[in-house]
Amino acid sequence: MVPPFDPKGSRFDQSTFWGRLSHFRQMVDPRTLLTTQEELRAAQELLARHARGKSDASAHELWEAKRVTDAIIHPVTGEEMFLLGRMSAFVPVNTIPTAGMLLARTPAATAFWQWINQSVNVMCNYVNRSGASIDMAQVAQAYALAVGVSCSIAVGAGRLINSGPGWVKRLGIAVPYMAVVTAGASNVAFTRLPEMQHGVPISDVEGSPLGVSKKAATTSVAMTVASRNVVLPIAPMLLPPLAMGVLRSALPNLKGIPAVAAEVALVATSIYFALPVAIAIFPQELSIPVSALEPEFQNLKDSHGRPITSVLCNKGL
Repeated sequence: MVPPFDPKGSRFDQSTFWGRLSHFRQMVDPRTLLTTQEELRAAQELLARHARGKSDASAHELWEAKRVTDAIIHPVTGEEMFLLGRMSAFVPVNTIPTAGMLLARTPAATAFWQWINQSVNVMCNYVNRSGASIDMAQVAQAYALAVGVSCSIAVGAGRLINSGPGWVKRLGIAVPYMAVVTAGASNVAFTRLPEMQHGVPISDVEGSPLGVSKKAATTSVAMTVASRNVVLPIAPMLLPPLAMGVLRSALPNLKGIPAVAAEVALVATSIYFALPVAIAIFPQELSIPVSALEPEFQNLKDSHGRPITSVLCNKGL
């Protein structure tokens, strides 16, 4: 059953994990990458006509229009997001770098694929940031720091596996996973550092702007790290090597291009199913108690004179 349309809400209950999972499955659908400018404008115009009370479209048609615009338009800036940085592009864009990291056999290859991977991550983190305005000079500085730190961590972890003590080698694929987690967390922290330095927009439950909050930004970034950099890599970094071990045992002649193709397919499948699960852990629109914010947000009242006890902010993805 299709719920009544709510232009500020979601078709699915965002207070539950399963509702958020259904929502993000739609958002990461790669088919939205094929949306033409005419289709996007038609969806936006349909929603605009509904807002003016001049549309007789069904709830299903309105939700479909919102699904298209949500996948393409940034919720804070209102601008069209760069195609390769959208969540709907995450699976195809990240499959090759992830496979490259798993297949790398030399420090140079590891550094190269980490550079590609972290460059992709910086792009994704910037496109899906929680705030509106950002200094491009700071983005460039964050990119250099993120790539430098993350590549150093990854290459260092590889050397540790090859020349470290026996107990390190016994950890096997857990070491590359931890390297990716640490590198990815550094990437998000550096890329979204301007948000933590200057704050992100927050509003009351009615949508009225209240200002910008650094503490809300820190909470948003921490939750993004937990979902995107700790949970998400589990599937594509750990499952394909395990599955390939089983395949090679069952198919001893699986080598060369067929083996690489199988591993790439496993990586893509892992990312496709893991991404919506990971980003559904936390709501995209966070509700934060004012007690966790700066002093200037204490003792505020809404338009009805009631005390404001919580605020909303876009967490980013």
